[in-house]
Amino acid sequence: MPISIDQFEETPEPKLRPPAAGTENADRVLAHLTERREEAFTPAEICEGTGVPRGSVGVVLARLEDRDLVRHRGAYWTVGPDATAR
Repeated sequence: MPISIDQFEETPEPKLRPPAAGTENADRVLAHLTERREEAFTPAEICEGTGVPRGSVGVVLARLEDRDLVRHRGAYWTVGPDATAR
């Protein structure tokens, strides 16, 4: 989508870059878990609830776990302690 030359000139460069790969999927997974923080889900249930491809859910969960945004026990995942700080 094109932007005006004024927007091009006035917008800081980082805001003109596309989102990092996987960011949209991570946002969808985190939003799903945050909205249901009283429950825990399997990756298959997260896939079903978010529309994120099953093959991507595991990678997304691992990256979110590295940032303490989600946590898991066995096959179940839920929102992590740092998710509210996001």
